[in-house]
Amino acid sequence: MGTRTGSGKVKLSILLKHQVKFGEHVVMLGSTKELGSWKKNVPMNWTENGWVCKLELRGDESIEYKFVIVKRDKSMTWEGANNRVLKLPKGGSFGVVCLWNATGEAVDLLPLDSEKDEVEFDHMDEIGSADVDSASVLEVQTSPFVEQWQGRSVSFMRSNEHRNQETERRWDTSGLEGLARKLVEGDRNARNWWQKVLLF
Repeated sequence: MGTRTGSGKVKLSILLKHQVKFGEHVVMLGSTKELGSWKKNVPMNWTENGWVCKLELRGDESIEYKFVIVKRDKSMTWEGANNRVLKLPKGGSFGVVCLWNATGEAVDLLPLDSEKDEVEFDHMDEIGSADVDSASVLEVQTSPFVEQWQGRSVSFMRSNEHRNQETERRWDTSGLEGLARKLVEGDRNARNWWQKVLLF
């Protein structure tokens, strides 16, 4: 069991393994005063591994909570489905790892026996890499570059969906001569990226 805190208190470190778009941030709301009583946002701090929050709660209680993404325009995106429910032990220090929109997932309380464990928990690269006893949990890793991306959302093609768009494009070569014109025409006529590379 985690180290004892004050009488009947539970120190809880929460890690939400999720990244959001540039300019957005994550908050929590929940059923207890410490979680804003469903009225006041509890801010979370960004790390490379996700969003973290440290709370001190009364032990031996059940709490309900959800994560919320706050967008640039202050609009909010709540997790779907039911509230998350966590039954707290009588006391101790624990860590909880959550995934976005997985409100029905079983939540394991990971005992944290020291402040060093708490720091390692907040900065662990993978679930279980910190020195904590945890059950095997499905790990979804995110590239460290995700938070830096500022373009449109990524979509993965399942077929050659862009082919029609390329052939319907209007290639204006007026005003181009010599090598510049040859490059543009070669780009237009190339059927794949390899043929485009061979132009050089």
